[in-house]
Amino acid sequence: MELYVTDLSPNSRRVLAVIHHLGLEGETDIRKFDIMTGEHQTDAFRAINPNVKVPVLVDGDFRLWEANPIMIYLSDRQGAESFCPSGQRDRIEVLRWQSWEVQHFNRALGDIVWETVAKPAFGMGAPDPEKIETGQQNFRRFAAVLDDHLNGRDYVLGNNVTVADFAVGSHSALALHPQSQVPLPDFPNVQSWLHRLEGLPAWAKTAPQAPADAAE
Repeated sequence: MELYVTDLSPNSRRVLAVIHHLGLEGETDIRKFDIMTGEHQTDAFRAINPNVKVPVLVDGDFRLWEANPIMIYLSDRQGAESFCPSGQRDRIEVLRWQSWEVQHFNRALGDIVWETVAKPAFGMGAPDPEKIETGQQNFRRFAAVLDDHLNGRDYVLGNNVTVADFAVGSHSALALHPQSQVPLPDFPNVQSWLHRLEGLPAWAKTAPQAPADAAE
């Protein structure tokens, strides 16, 4: 298999973490692009993914883009039932939380950390306070949903980690960054869950290295 990713990408990280969690490092050729220099902007890569984005998985003649379906595909390929349950109700729960994170939770998180962490790190201008405030409002709305759901649970689907956690928690390193301004202390269940996720071996192996300019 070939996996195309880039550094400092939450979507790439979640797929790489699945690779490590399932023990697929030995049979996966991991190819990293430097997105900032446009290394991925080639006709060859466009033929693999017409969106010209990562992550992308190539398994024989099968080409799959978008992080969430890649994670499910890899799990099903390995028969990782506890990590990605295939029963109808549990699989729908996985899909529900994956959809929710894309549309709501990680969108709000991304808006905040883009302004507070990414822009300063890459010299792209000063943070916009209005955009930070809007992002924080959206985050509070959806973090409250997750915080309530995690009450009495270690992970999103219960007491075992699943692909749902890797999806919903894909921005965890950014959210926990000291200058992110994400109001995590207001949501203790979410905060504890993110720390728990960061402590998992497969997740820890894929921890992004913060740019020097963004370091505290």
